[in-house]
Parts: sequence; structure tokens; C-alpha cells
Amino acid sequence: MPLPRLAVSALALLAAEPALAQEAPVRAVTLFEAGLAEITRETGAAREITLSVPLRDVNDILKSLLVRGRGIEGARLALDGATPVEDAFASLPFPPAAATNLEMLLETVPGLRLRVSDRAYPQGQEGTLMGFMEDCDDQGCETVLSLLGDDGVVTFHPLTGDYRIAILDPEIVAALGQGLRALRSEASGTVREIAVEIEGEAVADGAISYVIAAPAWKTSYRALTGEGGTVDLQAWAVIENATGEPWDDVALTLSSGSPRTLTADLHGRDWRYRETVETDEAVAFEPVTVVEPEAPRASLGMGADVAESFAAPAPAPVTASAAQEEGVLDSRFRFPDPVDLAAGEMASLPFLTGSLDARHLSLYEGRLQTRTGNPDLVLEVTNDLDVRLPAGIMTVSDEAGGYVGDADFPLVGPGETRAVPFGLDRSLRVEETVGFASRRTSVRAAEGVLRVTVEDVRDATYAVTSPGGEAHGLVIDHPLTPDWTATVVEGPKGIERQDEAGRRFLRATLTVPAQGAARLVVRDVHPYEQVLVLGDLPEDELLVWAAEASDAATRAYLEEAAALMRAASRSRDALDDAERAHADLADEQARVRQNLGAVPSPSEAHDRYLADLLAIEDRLAAATDVRAARREDLATAQAALAAHLGEG
Repeated sequence: MPLPRLAVSALALLAAEPALAQEAPVRAVTLFEAGLAEITRETGAAREITLSVPLRDVNDILKSLLVRGRGIEGARLALDGATPVEDAFASLPFPPAAATNLEMLLETVPGLRLRVSDRAYPQGQEGTLMGFMEDCDDQGCETVLSLLGDDGVVTFHPLTGDYRIAILDPEIVAALGQGLRALRSEASGTVREIAVEIEGEAVADGAISYVIAAPAWKTSYRALTGEGGTVDLQAWAVIENATGEPWDDVALTLSSGSPRTLTADLHGRDWRYRETVETDEAVAFEPVTVVEPEAPRASLGMGADVAESFAAPAPAPVTASAAQEEGVLDSRFRFPDPVDLAAGEMASLPFLTGSLDARHLSLYEGRLQTRTGNPDLVLEVTNDLDVRLPAGIMTVSDEAGGYVGDADFPLVGPGETRAVPFGLDRSLRVEETVGFASRRTSVRAAEGVLRVTVEDVRDATYAVTSPGGEAHGLVIDHPLTPDWTATVVEGPKGIERQDEAGRRFLRATLTVPAQGAARLVVRDVHPYEQVLVLGDLPEDELLVWAAEASDAATRAYLEEAAALMRAASRSRDALDDAERAHADLADEQARVRQNLGAVPSPSEAHDRYLADLLAIEDRLAAATDVRAARREDLATAQAALAAHLGEG
């Protein structure tokens, strides 16, 4: 049966609570497109600050916290580990559940010094807890506490009504307070308290800063087009306060860039493996003598030299101007006025306004394929600022007609120009046709090598009409292919340009007259050389190339090569005939010799076969001479061909 609801006196718990840390208000916030936030807090002359931070930010704070100010000689952080309840109760004489359950506490820690009192007996009875039991009768059950008094008398105290139990053991009271604080911290769930202690004799103008994860800020642009191609541009930042606390009079800075961001589990425990060494029981160990070191233990603080090198100078005052700054890794935009934003709220704030060097135009990008389409409506923006313009979404409006379209605005560096399409110009129609041809421009041969120069020719024609019958201007970007040469055959001459991705194109501006059309024809030429080894070509192909030779010397050289190749081929055929004739005679000789051995000697058949064999041997000797001559002829023809082809 659980104990009745009682009041427990433990005034020492209050003394164990730390004093409240001085408030460190947020004074500056820098939001990064990379999904980070740098928080700067004002600490002034405070020596101790307690931060209540989400558990998700603990690793980032341990990684990045900086202390700045005048007179700072050292600093340190203190916080609960990753398992504060487990750590706290590891050295306490009772489990976590006993800290919130009196019955379990009394069972777990026998021999407690207690004082039991009620309204009728306010001075109470002190003694040592022996235990408690349930006393039941017909009226029900009640819990009876037994105490051993200092005089040895055991008293029994029914715990009914308004009883009070005071724990008189200071060690248990302190342990109970420690355990309850750990449970309170654990009950906060995802919040941790980090104590920042600052050392120094005359600390002033103190500030701490750290970098934590935060929602990436986003950019949205508003572009207003006017007459003459002018564009008024506004850049707005969409921000969110996800730090869990309000921003009051905060100096806000936006960072546009892509720094390398890393995270590390600095708060978690890293247990390393250790090899187990088996103890040799047969070895007797000498007693260990402990020698105290002569030098005192090093202080957790910092020496004067180290502290001086560690402590950063006091931060410069936050400027209130609308300045932009271009860094090595990012561009920064500082708002001129402080910002107020409640925790969890979002805001959209303009951070750039004014007229940029921009124009709106109709742009058709060629694709080197036959097709029909409309040009894009494009804003061509030149960044004449000293900072990069971050990427974002853009809404384009016209002074006369209102909303026109949306665009995907790219990252634009200082001095760079980008074309941003936001719609189709249906007032113009472009027919793109592409024709391809290949032609030989040179056929030359020497030293056994045929060199053929070929040109691939590609004609791209852009025929532009205005279905509405109105005059328009159009910019055409004709893509340039590496190793190809582009020439405008018809239409205005273009200018070679290159975009941010390194793609090259020829830009030409056409004027489409009312009730008329305009044309641009660009010829791309790609010359290249084919190299052929004459010895690998057949005779008839040599004669074909000779007919296309660029000069008489090449023609004569190829015709002579064909003639020598023909002579060598004929010598090869003659040698093949001689080889076959010699082989036939050798086969006949073997047959007659076999027949000669099969008939008796002397006999008429034997005499006949013998005469045939002698005649075949004479013919075979003559065939051998012919074969040798044909081999010599072939060698001579091949040598002549090789000499002509320069293969000797």
C-alpha cells in the first residue's frame, strides 16, 4: 500500500541550487544560406553566464563558442553529460525512482534519521528508521512507521492525517537534492544548461558567440520593367527565428555563400576499445609506492601569455548602415535598423533596392536542330555591386501591365551578366533549320601516306516573323561548337560571348520589320584531316583517289603505286600457279613411286612405272626452277612497291 501524502522537509535543497546566471541577451545574428546562424550575446562584465539551449545545439556550441572582450584571461564551459540522470545516480545510495517515491526511498535506505510530527505533536519524535508495516483490522489498513529512539525505545507512528516527515541525514538530503535536480534537467527533455565561466580581473565589454544549425534564409526578387529596357530590382530575404527565444533589437546580417560546414559528436561519449591482459597468478607483485609530484597541478585557468593570445579583441560596434561586404567565401548584407522577431516567427525583409544595369529583351537560343518556336522574354542583369547577388526566385512585373511572370534568378557575381528568362514572347516566331554537308578540299599523297582534308559544313538558318505584324527586336544566340569556325552568311554580324558555364555562342541582334521577316544564316565549318596508309588500300581504291587528286604529282604518284601494286599482285598469282604445279607433280611422283613398289621386278609393269617416275622427276626439277623464278619475280615487284611507298 503506498504511503499517505506527506510533507517532506529538506531545506538544504534550496541551498544546493546555484544562483541564477546573469542574462546574456542576443545582440547580433548572422544567418547563412548554408543553414547556419551565428549568435552573438552581450555579457558585459559578467563572470558567469548560464545558457539554456536545445540539446540539438550542444555539439555546435562546444565546437564554435568564442569569448570576446577586454580583460579576459580565461574561460571554460560546464554542462551535464549526455546521460545526466545515469551519471548523477551512479554515486547516490538510491535509484532514480526512489527520489520521487517516499516508500521506495525508505525501503532503499534503511537506518535513516527522521523526525515524525503532526499537528497534535509538533515537536515530533526523532529516531532511526527501522521500517514500516501495514496494520489492518475490520476498519481497514494503515501504515505504521517504527523508529528507534536515542534512548533505545522503539515507537510506532501510524501515518494518518497531516503527518510530516523530516529527513535529518544531511548526506541523504544532499543526495536527494542532487537526484531531483538531475531529474528536473531530464524532464526538460531537449534542453541543456551550459555554464560559461569567464576569468579576469577587469572584464568589460564581454560577448560570446557561437554557430548553430538554423533554417537557411531564402531570397525572393521583385523586378519592375519599364520603358527603354530599364529594370528596378528589389531583393527580399525570407528569414525565420528558430533559436527558441525572441530577438529584440538584434543587429541582423545575411551571409550568401557556400562555406564548408561540419558537425561532430562532442557531447556524446566515445568509449575506446582496450585490450584485456590476462593476469599471471604465479607472478608476485611488489607493493606499489605512491610518490607525490613536486610540481603543483596545473590550473584549469590560463596563464597570462596563453590567455592574452586566446582572448579575441572586443568586437567592433555593429554598424547601422545598409552596407554590403564581399568576403572570400561569402557576401554579407547588414540591415541598417535592429530587427525584432519573436521565437518561431518568420519575416520577409528587403535587403537590396534600386536600379541595376539591366534590360529586358526577346532572346532565342539556337539548338542546332530543325524546329519552330518562340523566343524567351529575358531580363539581362549586370551586377554592378561589389557583392554577389544570391540565387532565388524572381517575380517580374511591368509598369503598364502588372504581373508578367516568374524567373529562377541565378547567383550573379560582381561585374557578371546573367540572362534570366521569365516567359515566352509569342509576338515573334522563329523557324530554325539546319543543313549538313561534307566535302573534300584536298587529296595529297607522298611517302606511302594519303592525306585527305575534309570540311564538315553546317548551315543554321533562323527565319523570324511577327505574326501580329508589329516591328520587334530579337537577340539570337547561336551556339558555337569547339573546333568549328562560325561565319555569318546572311544577316547582322554577331559578337562571340561566353556564359557562366563556359558555353560559347555567337550573339546577333535582328530587327524584325512590321509585316515582314528577318533572317540570320550562320555557317559552321569543321576542317579535319584523314590519314590513310597506301599499303593498306586495294589497287582499285588507289585509282579512285588518284582521280580526286589535288595535283598532277599526287595523281602520278597514286597511279604508279597502283601499277606497282598490280604488278606485285600478278607476280603473286604467277607464284601461286607455280606452287600448285609443283605440288601436283610432287603428288604424282609419290603415287608412281608407291605403284612401283607394289609390282614385281622384273616385270613389264615395273619397267613402265620406272620410266614414268624418271620422266616425272625431270618435270619436277623444271617446276622447281620455275617456282624459284616466280619467287624472285615477286620479291622484285614487292621491293619496287615498297621503295615507291617509302617502306624500304
